[in-house]
Amino acid sequence: MTISTIIFLIFIGVISGIINSIIGMASLISYPALISVGIPPVLANASNTVALISSGISSTISSLRELKGHWKSACPVILLNAVGGLIGSILLLHSSNEAFSKIIPFLIFFAACTILIPTKHQDKKTTAKSTFWEYVLLGLVGIYVGYFGAGAGVIMIAVLSRITNSSYNVYNATRNVATLASNLMASIVFILVANLYWKEIIILAIGLFIGGFIGPIIVRYIPTKIMKNGVGIFAVLLSIYLFIKAFF
Repeated sequence: MTISTIIFLIFIGVISGIINSIIGMASLISYPALISVGIPPVLANASNTVALISSGISSTISSLRELKGHWKSACPVILLNAVGGLIGSILLLHSSNEAFSKIIPFLIFFAACTILIPTKHQDKKTTAKSTFWEYVLLGLVGIYVGYFGAGAGVIMIAVLSRITNSSYNVYNATRNVATLASNLMASIVFILVANLYWKEIIILAIGLFIGGFIGPIIVRYIPTKIMKNGVGIFAVLLSIYLFIKAFF
């Protein structure tokens, strides 16, 4: 491995880590980067998932202030994503990305609309009825995180924004921990059965750790409305990009 490759992967890791801890789009940058240095697609996907653990750890550490007093509500989300990540990793090892690549643009566009449309205040009884299906969706998102994960952060943010009255930085912190749980479970499977590219993983993980710590600090100083609108607009653009990539 050349010095330029090392610098490249660390740089990509920092940028991906920041993005991952703010909105959860790291795979759209880090995954192609691993392919560009010669790693086959499926193994690049698995190696990327393992490397992302470092971003999850640092973003969780950096988000402890936001998570204080919210662990009770975060635990079901974390558990669902952990189970989903395990299922998703098994699916990855026994299938292709083609089916998901054609579905995910529509899911992300729906998530974008959910984020951008103002939330109406509901009474607790109505909210309780709706949250069952929203938690089911969170479990499905966890499966997708274990399978590939690109865009999963936007979908998770969209759901969390509907089932909590907290600010963006709080439910984004919950998403960071939940994604860590999903990636961790998926990584256990990949480590046991796949021939991973450990040199590239370690180097990328260094950058991801740095970026993952920086992201929540940035979110802390940006108003919730700006973050939600920014994420929503970005999600619309992302859905268009993924739609074109999947169907044309």
